Amino acid sequence: MADDRTDNRSEIRESFFAKQQMIDSAKTAFQLLSAVMKNVTVYPGSHPFLLTSADRLRVKIEEMLSDRKEVAFYLAGGELFFEKVSVPVDQSISLLIEQLAARDVGGVIFRPGLTSQELVRLADLMNSEAIDLTDRGGIHDVISKEGITHIELLRALLVDKQVASTIKAGAKKASEIFKDAIETVKEMVKSVDMDKMSNLRKANAIVQTLVDGMLDNRDALLGLTNLKMYDEYTFAHSVNTSILMVALGSYLSLEKTQIAALGMAGLMHDLGKTTVPHEIINKPGKLTDEEWDEVKRHPVEGALLLADIPGVSKLAMVAAFEHHQHGGYPKVDGVPQQHLFSQIVAIADAYEALTAARVYYSVQMPADQAIRILIKKRGSVFNAVLVKAFVNMIGMFPVGTVLKLDTGEVGLVTHQTRDLMRPRVLLLSKLDGSEKESGAEVSLLETAGGSFKRTAVGTINPYAAKINIKQYLT
Repeated sequence: MADDRTDNRSEIRESFFAKQQMIDSAKTAFQLLSAVMKNVTVYPGSHPFLLTSADRLRVKIEEMLSDRKEVAFYLAGGELFFEKVSVPVDQSISLLIEQLAARDVGGVIFRPGLTSQELVRLADLMNSEAIDLTDRGGIHDVISKEGITHIELLRALLVDKQVASTIKAGAKKASEIFKDAIETVKEMVKSVDMDKMSNLRKANAIVQTLVDGMLDNRDALLGLTNLKMYDEYTFAHSVNTSILMVALGSYLSLEKTQIAALGMAGLMHDLGKTTVPHEIINKPGKLTDEEWDEVKRHPVEGALLLADIPGVSKLAMVAAFEHHQHGGYPKVDGVPQQHLFSQIVAIADAYEALTAARVYYSVQMPADQAIRILIKKRGSVFNAVLVKAFVNMIGMFPVGTVLKLDTGEVGLVTHQTRDLMRPRVLLLSKLDGSEKESGAEVSLLETAGGSFKRTAVGTINPYAAKINIKQYLT
């Protein structure tokens, strides 16, 4: 049984430790490649120092090839990826990325049989003048003529297109999942209002789809939580909270079954609000003490409703009951001890509520401001470790945030990078949605001469600026 659980874990995700080891190995390999590229400009091809640096790189690549068929690095928007994992970039790696990009290289693949001589020849070619390489048909044609058979260079444009198409495909799929989830919550609420047993089959199916979609493209789904749905607030709040919880569960490397249970808890955490009169839920002004008492009963009512539905996880009931205990209700004897799921619901629910859309809100809170409020309350109101994980997952500028750049440009965050302050953005100019087809996506990690090309200097409220972000995120 233990072996089965171990096998299941390895299929679902890699441990944080194993993932970090892989990232460290990838970074070391690229640093060694940078060293060979530099040494070939200083020493002759037969010099022991150059050959030693090439040997070190070869040995590292062979080590990485021990459990894979090839070692593949991809370059996109100033970022370095090993397979699908982003690798931290230092100045030496940044300069090498620029050098490769200048020669139309968007990826480097190393295969078994690699020799140190091939690495030296590649480095020598990469240090040739770009115009000379162009005259010889380009670096991609030259390496095959030079007998470099265990290294493949991918064209930069091809890699950039693959990245862009992956993001677009993920956004389209995420949009469909989001719509299905909204309809599912509507049906759940309707069945409770009609005093009928809720059919969990569809809810379970949509949660499984959310989990799978999160593993495929987390940013695309998280971006949809930034859409403000005034007319669908009640349903969108539950779906958004569920998405945020599934994302955090995935980021924390929980078991897939646990992530699914989190998703279900998110969908159902506010089911008790169906017992609160609509005029109170949608009241634009301040609630009276009596009305606030009605609202504060919804965690208990939610847990009771879920208890009457066959097949509902006890964790969903616990989360529904406890998710507002950090706010002092419902009152329990002794010091409240929130379950891990309840603590995750509390953070996701709070963030979603802070950035929520209500018809009577005159100003929407920007996502980055909501993130800063969570950070301020970590360790007192919210679990500090979970807040840190949540912020690392969603970024300081979540997908859908509109940024003002130091170049005078405006960018819509479309994808997180390894740097919380430097996401990938879509440059907005026409504001009619056409930009997402033009490939005007850049990463704020892109450098020129070792300095960043663009830096975010502030955020822009899309609603005040009349920017329809929905046309970019769906």
